[in-house]
Amino acid sequence: MLLIQHSSRFILGISIILISILSIQEIKVEPSINLSDKFIHFSCFLYLTIISWLSRIIYKELWLYVIVLAYGILIEIVQIYIPYRSFEFLDIFADFLGILAGSFFINFFKDLYPKY
Repeated sequence: MLLIQHSSRFILGISIILISILSIQEIKVEPSINLSDKFIHFSCFLYLTIISWLSRIIYKELWLYVIVLAYGILIEIVQIYIPYRSFEFLDIFADFLGILAGSFFINFFKDLYPKY
């Protein structure tokens, strides 16, 4: 279990760096309601929620969810100040849905492996 925590922490750190870099890169897609963009937001935050939980940096799940969502909101706020990016509430909603799906996955996993 300790190996999973340490490797998850390393993967989490790399993931946050990569997602942060990618979130400020210029994209060639119109910022309207683009379903593939929302799916990417959903997937990234599903992944971040699960890897954050596996890393066991934050033991209270509610705080984990709040911090992951705050990271998503922070990314959107930063994008206000980047000329080729924009703030979108639907992105935050997609992030929230990814976190929610991650919480369901975590609870399912805890039922299968209660000692983790």
